Amino acid sequence: MASPLAIAIKFLEDFGFFDIILPFLLVFTLVFAILQKTKVLGAEDGKSRKNLDAMVAFSIALFVVIAGNIVTVIKEAMPLISLILIILVSFMLLAGSFVGSEEYKIEGKMRIFLTTLVFIGIVLVFLGVIKTDSGVSWLRYGWDYMLENWATGPLVSSLVFLAVILVVVYYVLGGREEKEKEGGS
Repeated sequence: MASPLAIAIKFLEDFGFFDIILPFLLVFTLVFAILQKTKVLGAEDGKSRKNLDAMVAFSIALFVVIAGNIVTVIKEAMPLISLILIILVSFMLLAGSFVGSEEYKIEGKMRIFLTTLVFIGIVLVFLGVIKTDSGVSWLRYGWDYMLENWATGPLVSSLVFLAVILVVVYYVLGGREEKEKEGGS
C-alpha cells in the first residue's frame, strides 16, 4: 500500500508540477535574478526596473516550458548537478576537517583546478543527458567515437591542439603571476 506522501507526489506528477511548474519557477527565478543584478533593461533612480525584468523573465520561462525537450534536459540534468554539488560540499567538509578551527579557503591554483573540475563535471552531466535521434547520449556517442578512432588523424590532432592551447594559456597566465609578484616586491 502506498503512503500518503507517495500518493501526493504521484498527484503532483500527474498534475504537471514537475513538468511545468517547477521548470517554470526555476527559469523565471534565474532569469529574473540575472536581470535584476545586471540591470540590462535599465534602471530608475539606481534601482532595476522590476516590472520589465519580471515580464521578460516570465516570457522566457513560458517559452522554456513550451519547449518540451528543454524541460526534459532540465529534469534529467538538475538531479545530477545536485549530486555534483553534494560531492563538492562533501569534499570541502573533508578538506576542512584537516585545517582545524581555521576557516577553510581554497585559493590559487587549487581553486582554478577545482573550478575546472566542477565545470567539466557539469558539462559531462549535460552531455550524458542530451540524446541523439537514436536515443544515445552525446557523451556515449563521443566516447564510442573516441574509442573507435583513437589512433586516427582527427582525434590525435585535436588532442595535440588542445594540449598546445593549454600550455600556451598556462605559460601566459604563469608569466603574468610572476610579473605581479616581482612588481609587488
